Amino acid sequence: MDERIAGNGREKRDGIRLSYFYAVAAVIFAVMTFVLLLSTYLTSRGYSRMEEATERYITAQQAAADMQAGSDYLTAQARAFVATGDLKRMEQFFEETNVTRRRDHALEAIEDLLEDSPTYSYLSAAMDASNQLLEIEHSAMRLAAESYGYGSAALPEELRALKPSEAERALSPEKQRDEALNMLFDETYQNYKDEIRKNVSQSVEVLIGETHQQQRESSDRLLHLIHREEALIVGMLLLALLLILSTALLVSYPLRSYISHIRLDEELPEKGASELRFLARTYNQVREQNLRHSEQLRYDATHDALTGLFNRGVFEKLRSRLEGRDNALLIIDLDRFKEINDRYGHDIGDRALCCVSALLQENFRAEDYICRIGGDEFVVIMVNMNSSLRDLVEEKIRRINDTLKTPKDGLPPMSLSVGVAFGDRENPSGDIYKDADTALYRTKTQHRGGCEFY
Repeated sequence: MDERIAGNGREKRDGIRLSYFYAVAAVIFAVMTFVLLLSTYLTSRGYSRMEEATERYITAQQAAADMQAGSDYLTAQARAFVATGDLKRMEQFFEETNVTRRRDHALEAIEDLLEDSPTYSYLSAAMDASNQLLEIEHSAMRLAAESYGYGSAALPEELRALKPSEAERALSPEKQRDEALNMLFDETYQNYKDEIRKNVSQSVEVLIGETHQQQRESSDRLLHLIHREEALIVGMLLLALLLILSTALLVSYPLRSYISHIRLDEELPEKGASELRFLARTYNQVREQNLRHSEQLRYDATHDALTGLFNRGVFEKLRSRLEGRDNALLIIDLDRFKEINDRYGHDIGDRALCCVSALLQENFRAEDYICRIGGDEFVVIMVNMNSSLRDLVEEKIRRINDTLKTPKDGLPPMSLSVGVAFGDRENPSGDIYKDADTALYRTKTQHRGGCEFY
């Protein structure tokens, strides 16, 4: 060994040249910089893919909501026209189908994004079922128009082409309206409605699953890239300048961002070093748990524990805003509720209240306020409602009472007594609640299981 060293004294004396060292360092720096830049680029692409997946989710979610809302809106307008003969309802119906076209726009919005996805297939199936409902709604409105004596000139082109059958023409106007209403509430119609809801729900479920899968895959790729960057940072710790830059990018900048988000009470973005990402995830989890807890407390404060309806506290807050508006107030009593409790037990009584609550939610609109304000006492505040729609209110109560005559799940026959007061009622006493209660008293003393108006 000594001889070899002695024989190569020049090589030993010269050692490693700085030019070589700088050249090697430059190559290493260039390679590490290239790899770091590439990782950064791929990370940016990963975030872009996650943003694209989120954007697709938002677009498709909105499309599903528009599909359901458009179908429900057409149902509401068709039923309202058949029940009242109000031509404005028919105009709004055809404005939706021919001008607004939420259902059609919903499919168009996701056709390019999700054409090969089951989400699009489910929404297409929902559209097909909605079109089947459209034919039934056209037929029902045409028959109703016949019963109200509207001539062809008053009808849109879609209805002029439809002609009631001889048997339908032979019916009295009242029977024609009953037949038209039955078309919009029978089992066939409801099956189509259920099919629409089912397909929309399945489209959303598939959409959520696909989005979660895409986000998981993107997160895995991003996590892999982050680990690669961390390894590069460790190697570049020998270069002080790059250490400072890395510290700024992976620690200082995310911390400043976290401080800004915390001050605004916002969710922390997961960026920077893995410890900070863990801190952000932990903070976000705690924050989400606190939000859920707060939401549950707010829900419990405003909803009835048994039925899930709004409670009396919510009703009292709404009550002060009822007078002088296009509203209707319904006070509803479950007849002989004490007898049900005494004869069948409180468990059956609770189930009876839940049954009534479900029927109220099913038959009244989403924008109406349904409250349980006592043991067997409910109120419904119908917004944008005036006395010209009295028949529609009576029809809702009649359908509910018809269902309660033969309830399912072993419940005894029941009935509701209802008192109604409209905001535009004649000779009001000054308190719409008292007027509705007066009407309810007449119902309970004259004919239980009915509906009286103040």
